[in-house]
Amino acid sequence: MVFRFQKSLISPLNLKPKGFSKIKISIVYSGFLFLAVGSILAAPTLQEKTKQSKPSELIKRDLHSEIVIPVIGLNLHLFADQKSDVLRKLKFGEPVKFDRDSLESPKEEWIPVKLEDGLSGFIKRSVVRSVPPKQYLSTLLFEAERMILSNQIDFPTKQEITDTIFAISSTGKFTGDDFIYIRAKAGFFLKKTVDLMNTKGIKPDNDPSTLEFLKRHQTKLLYDYSSGKYFVDSNYFWKLLEAYPKTKHSDYAGYLATESIPAVECGTDLKCRLEEMRKGKLRYIYLFPTGNYITLYTKDLVNNLQSMTKDPDSIPCFAPVGEGIKSEINQMIRYASEIGPREKKQILPHLQILKKECFR
Repeated sequence: MVFRFQKSLISPLNLKPKGFSKIKISIVYSGFLFLAVGSILAAPTLQEKTKQSKPSELIKRDLHSEIVIPVIGLNLHLFADQKSDVLRKLKFGEPVKFDRDSLESPKEEWIPVKLEDGLSGFIKRSVVRSVPPKQYLSTLLFEAERMILSNQIDFPTKQEITDTIFAISSTGKFTGDDFIYIRAKAGFFLKKTVDLMNTKGIKPDNDPSTLEFLKRHQTKLLYDYSSGKYFVDSNYFWKLLEAYPKTKHSDYAGYLATESIPAVECGTDLKCRLEEMRKGKLRYIYLFPTGNYITLYTKDLVNNLQSMTKDPDSIPCFAPVGEGIKSEINQMIRYASEIGPREKKQILPHLQILKKECFR
């Protein structure tokens, strides 16, 4: 139904227009009032209430959860109030526990926590990750890797993340496969952090904090004087494999060990080229005959060996052939003789050509 109102009908100077009775005017105004009130009643506005957890539910949930801090510089407040004093800022991944002895009533927005040094306070629930204990390690490493791989994260932040993961891995909380996993990831984070330092040309002599960082990890690092760059020692990962062989994540550690070997400009130095292959990809193939990277590394090795042996007369085995070259060839033949039949068939013939040319 549509009502049309003429100006004369509602004008205060003409309350009785010609042709309209009081009753008709009353009906018109009543209809207008009905529409106004009806429209309000027809479309009510409902304010949905946020569901609040009961205090008992909050306590039960927090008691059975582990807390992961996925940010840098999270404020630890004295009280469950954004305006309360900040006791200190927490580091990425810093271990905290739910404070079951907190005197404040549980709140949906805040978690009472206690640090390893005994300091207690409150952190914002929306900022952290509360997960079941079985998901703590995977969540922690996922958040750490997400930040380490981000181009928006600066060098000091990557240092902090790397230090935290190494510290957590040394607490004794993780053993067996979990231990090799977190230690392998820690080494990977160290590699990414050092790579950024090399890329940006950061010199530790001019940066005390970087110098201290390198000192903390000096047993895991190598320094190349010719390029002035730092590298993660691949032996860090190989030692993990020796200590924890045939675990779930040993293949991943083997991959990191192989990829951590810095590229060397060997030129025509045959011993250098063979040593690089033996210490990296051939060693992985030898240790992980069914590894995830077996096909890729076999292909790379075969391509390199083919380029060296396609013309036997050009192999740089000039008399007298050094014992170092002979030793490398013998070791590679021993490795290739014990790998999978498919890989052995592809790699061994090229090594036999090298032996024939260099041992005569």
